[in-house]
Amino acid sequence: MTNTFGEFLKTKRQEKKLTQKELAKLLIVSESAVSKWEKDVAHPDITLLPKLSEILGVTEHELITASVDNKSREEKKQAKKWRTLSFSWSMFFYISYAITILTCFICNLAVSKTLSWFWIVVSSLLLAFTFTNLPKLIKKHKLLILPLSMYGALCLLLGVCAIYTKGSWFFIASLSVLLGLTIIFAPIYICKYKVFNSVKKYADFVSIAVDFVILNILLVVINGHALRFGFATTWWYLKLAFPIAGIVYLILNLLLYVRFLKVNRFLKTTIILALINLMVYGILPFVKINDADFQKVIDGFNVYKANFSNWSGGVVLERNINLIICLTLVLLIVVFGIIGLLRQLRKNKK
Repeated sequence: MTNTFGEFLKTKRQEKKLTQKELAKLLIVSESAVSKWEKDVAHPDITLLPKLSEILGVTEHELITASVDNKSREEKKQAKKWRTLSFSWSMFFYISYAITILTCFICNLAVSKTLSWFWIVVSSLLLAFTFTNLPKLIKKHKLLILPLSMYGALCLLLGVCAIYTKGSWFFIASLSVLLGLTIIFAPIYICKYKVFNSVKKYADFVSIAVDFVILNILLVVINGHALRFGFATTWWYLKLAFPIAGIVYLILNLLLYVRFLKVNRFLKTTIILALINLMVYGILPFVKINDADFQKVIDGFNVYKANFSNWSGGVVLERNINLIICLTLVLLIVVFGIIGLLRQLRKNKK
């Protein structure tokens, strides 16, 4: 660290093993001019700073401030290391993919005399590419493009595998992945992109509605697949899946609506617990399904037929346990309700 421009200039000139005469020749100025700069009698013209900083191996900022900016230099050094590492990482995958494709191409042709499982390898590498190299190539709208690219590549892989194995499960698999992606990214997209401004306030409700639609499409496809291959004999989607999905959808919407209520958090908790208790123990026990196994599960929630004198097991035990849970929820509802009402009354008085 130096104190004056002249001292800094002299130190850097000597580090470069240049005489005043040699530096003056490089800058096309007189030797006396360089001498005056180092004695702080005069300063170089501003137009000479870029050339002077290049000769001395410093930045113009360091030259003007007469000090070495170690922090800036370290940041640049680290940035250069990161760029080198990033480039090496990308090239490693590019080379690995190329070697893998070439090797599999030759092996598949040599063994099978045709290209068969080779396409599974290619589509798998394409999916891997969307995780390893594509993020670096995309500069804008990564949040939108990357998930869609990954989903497209995955669908391609599933489709190739389905063709190779002669399976009919492609739509079930692709819709299942789509449902998972929608659950994760739909709320983010609605909140982030301007095109959804009109429904941004109700992002949660819209997201759940989209999830509900995709879920029902998936259930219909699964039911149709089961009927086609003899895994089912009836449209259980209409009798079982849709009613259950509808009840869950209704519960979720009611729970989300609670957050818009202008009451304290204790009353909101009371309402949420009451809704859960009502749906699980007030409505579910009265649902009738033409399936013995599912109906047995639902009968276990029928707390109205609980009998604490009988803990033999099976449905009887489930009813007793569910009654205990139901009563616990009722107790919590009463406690939170009283606290919430007292707080609300105190707030209204203030």
